[in-house]
Amino acid sequence: MRSRTTFITLAHLLLLSITKRCFATRSEPVPLYMDDLLNAGRQMYDKQSPPVQEADQPTRVRLAMYIEGMSSFRTQTMDFQLDVYFQQFWKDPRLAHNETGRVLIRDKDVLRKMWHPDVYFANARIAEFHQVTQPNFLLWIEPDGSILYDTRISMVVVCTLNLEKWPLDSQRCHLRILSYAYTTDQLQIEWVNETPITRNPHIAMSDMHIVDLFPGSCDGNYSTGTWSCVTAEFFVQREVTHHVMQSYVPTTLIVVISWFSFWLDVEAVPARVSLAITTLLTLSTQANAARMALPEVSYMKAIDVWMGACMMFVFGVMIEFTIVNYVQRQATSDPAAPKKRPESFAYRAHKVLQRFRGKEHRTLEEEDLMDHVIFNGTLYDALPGKTMDAAHDNNVFRVMKVDSDASFELRSNYINEVWKEKPFDKAERLVGELGGKRQARVDPQTNVANLLQDRQWCPL
Repeated sequence: MRSRTTFITLAHLLLLSITKRCFATRSEPVPLYMDDLLNAGRQMYDKQSPPVQEADQPTRVRLAMYIEGMSSFRTQTMDFQLDVYFQQFWKDPRLAHNETGRVLIRDKDVLRKMWHPDVYFANARIAEFHQVTQPNFLLWIEPDGSILYDTRISMVVVCTLNLEKWPLDSQRCHLRILSYAYTTDQLQIEWVNETPITRNPHIAMSDMHIVDLFPGSCDGNYSTGTWSCVTAEFFVQREVTHHVMQSYVPTTLIVVISWFSFWLDVEAVPARVSLAITTLLTLSTQANAARMALPEVSYMKAIDVWMGACMMFVFGVMIEFTIVNYVQRQATSDPAAPKKRPESFAYRAHKVLQRFRGKEHRTLEEEDLMDHVIFNGTLYDALPGKTMDAAHDNNVFRVMKVDSDASFELRSNYINEVWKEKPFDKAERLVGELGGKRQARVDPQTNVANLLQDRQWCPL
């Protein structure tokens, strides 16, 4: 019986030893002596002083970051949202303990009694800890005093965007992390050696995609001293599909539509002008819509060049139409447009006299005939192949000075030549007027010299 009891005792001890070995990495609650140490006051533990390192070396704080989410690269406000798990590693020999595993601290009150780095995000507009459903943090203390402080933080980070190539741009944004109170003589911040920045592979943004992540340093000298600083660089590239469908394709179609005016008749002025103006106004609306999504900058952007080029194409269509229409009108108009010869005072008096005599209904062709038969001792006759108006404009009259004896024959012959071109009804009316009487029927080929002999009508 005694031997049996001894065997059971040894088996139990062996089981306890195996269990302790297997779960040596499990977290332990805060031991009482550590709690007493933290509550003993500044004489035992000063939470305002960084851990003292050997040989007066500054406390080294190593950082790591896991990016859980990233979204909303806003060009108007030039910032983006970031959701990270932020880890800090340092060693505090004052908190070394004899527990078999690491000590887990989940109490904010205990954390506030400990010294921990005062790092902050220099270019974050807003940063906040997550508190749901419990404060999202943990703190592990290893037996040798090595500490891991892990917390979840959401922030809005400022990123000065270079929009010269927008919307075909790529951006490099930086997150600057540094200590607020300790210079490099007391605190040194650095990234962990292996893969300091990792990310969720399922991150998907509507306007950007992550190309790569780069850790870096940014120690700076200020008037108060040298401050340790590290950076996390985010290299992102803009998704262009949205902009191609919303900007490039519509404006290209608008320009092509404006080219349809090339196939319209050059004399279709309303249609061509309306098409050009409508496309120009539509392009202006598209340009304003693209401009509203961007901040006001002092340099030209790629979208401005594109919109300007499209407007120049449409404006070129209007210029082309103006030139073609002008050339067309010049080509169709008579290069030697009829210019009315100054009327002599005698001829104007004759027309007034004719109106008083009831001849105000003279037709244009009859007036033209009377205009050609103006003598005053000189017979003006066009050269062969020339009209009287063309001859007058180009000063190519055949001027014939005649005396009173020969004027009768010349006048009759000239009137006969003009007479042959008149329709029968006009000829009958004109003969009646020239003879001072109305005749029922007149042969258009009849020589009108006899009418002139009556002297009832005398050319001026």
